Amino acid sequence: MKNYEVLSDSCKICWIDNFKLNGEKHTQVSAYVFNEKNQLLIVKNGKTWTIPGGHPEQGESQLQTLERELMEEACVTVKDVRYLGAVEVVEDETYYQMRYTARVKDILPFKNEWEIDERLFIDLKDLPNYIKWSTGVTFSAQIEAAKKVWRIK
Repeated sequence: MKNYEVLSDSCKICWIDNFKLNGEKHTQVSAYVFNEKNQLLIVKNGKTWTIPGGHPEQGESQLQTLERELMEEACVTVKDVRYLGAVEVVEDETYYQMRYTARVKDILPFKNEWEIDERLFIDLKDLPNYIKWSTGVTFSAQIEAAKKVWRIK
């Protein structure tokens, strides 16, 4: 039984650990990226903070999408990339948002050439101060999955 979180009359979401994509539509690839202090990388688009990631381009694998988006949005490279699962989004149609976790490899000088205005590494205890929906059922499940990979308390 899936535990859906209702966002509106026309949209509900749920987290699925280790979801295996089998031809279903996926519209986003994002990652929970941690530094050596177990701080989470977040990015700011306008007034909104979120985790880095974005939409796949034609012919890209999920990993290629993730690496490109992390470079474009946060100017970082990653190592030890691990797949976590997917957010199932049910609106007019059902689609998936793929989630990964990784360790930061290189932090390059930040350039806001794309839609991102700022990047920041934060302590997880401070996450609700930046991402208001981080205490929701679906986002919390994703964070817990990432923490489990890195054995973060």
